Amino acid sequence: MSTTRGWSTELEGLRGIASLWVLIGHISLLVNCHIKLISSPGIGVDLFILLSGYLMAKNYIERREKEPWTATSTIRKFWTRRFFRIAPLYYLLLVIALAGGHWFGEMRDIIAHYYPGTATETSRYADRSLANILTHFSFVYGVLPAYSFNTVLPDWSIGLEMQFYVLFPFIMLITLRFGYGPTLIALMVLCCVGRFVFADYYEAFPMPSLILIKLNIFLSGMLLAEAIRNRKILYVALALLGPVASVVIGLEAIKLQVVMEVAMILGMAAILWQHPPHSATASLVRLPRKLLNNPLSTWLGDVSYSVYLLHLLIVIPAIGLMLHYHGLSNHSALVRFAIISAIAVPVVYLLATLLYHFVEKPGVKMGKHMLASPEKMQRQPG
Repeated sequence: MSTTRGWSTELEGLRGIASLWVLIGHISLLVNCHIKLISSPGIGVDLFILLSGYLMAKNYIERREKEPWTATSTIRKFWTRRFFRIAPLYYLLLVIALAGGHWFGEMRDIIAHYYPGTATETSRYADRSLANILTHFSFVYGVLPAYSFNTVLPDWSIGLEMQFYVLFPFIMLITLRFGYGPTLIALMVLCCVGRFVFADYYEAFPMPSLILIKLNIFLSGMLLAEAIRNRKILYVALALLGPVASVVIGLEAIKLQVVMEVAMILGMAAILWQHPPHSATASLVRLPRKLLNNPLSTWLGDVSYSVYLLHLLIVIPAIGLMLHYHGLSNHSALVRFAIISAIAVPVVYLLATLLYHFVEKPGVKMGKHMLASPEKMQRQPG
């Protein structure tokens, strides 16, 4: 298993697959071309969530000697790193989404005119109210049903991710008191109980942006991290309780999505596991590891966040304009899918590469600089 970047580089490939899945999944849905598995972008989001839970737990545990979990400075550093990893690109694209909201809504209305089954409430794209702006810039929109799905961006999952970051250090502190496995399973149970106790609140969300709806999948990723770290098959089995919780919670949990959650957990476990050299299991995962470790997969992983956040800003206008001016609707579903993919995918990846180098990386660097500055001040002689 390659670890040249400080983590399993297979994870970069998996992130790249997740973002590509969401991109082509949205294209297929918006051109009314339903392709089994591909037309389920929510599965790609679940893969992102699993990876996030895995990476947060893995990195936090590996840093615990240098950054003790009980130290408030550790929590501050964690939140600072995650904010500067997520916020700079998000804020840039949010401004574009809000500024062009009326136009994106018009493009979306064109799509709905040709394919009524894809219709959505496009007026939400043009909401420039102070409440919508403030809730999005503060990331609290994810817990507010009225604002949780209220821009052209697929940012409901960004709000979800930020909620996980807020909770994560406290989850890790609780594991110190009650144990890793028992704590995470108890939290899954609480999310399931909440589904019935706060049923109206859960059901008010048009997308699963509330952490209680998706925390089970983050927790599955965290359980996988422990399974891989200590080679414990039991924790793989515990991670499979995440999809069981998805069935109990039930919101937007289609059968295929739950089956794929199970498949992704088992697949990640198989690929990331430290198999004995020259064993049959090592031979079985050799090809998937090579595919996930090649330069193309690494690049797809690098730009995955930009691709995910950017893609609807490109895909929706591309489809709307092609329908309105170039007779896209006259073609068969598969031809429509191929045409828009040929137009949008290269543009998305080109712009995402630029955003990665000129927005994402400088943002991460800024966060590191902010963390380094207080330490340098402390080392200055009095």
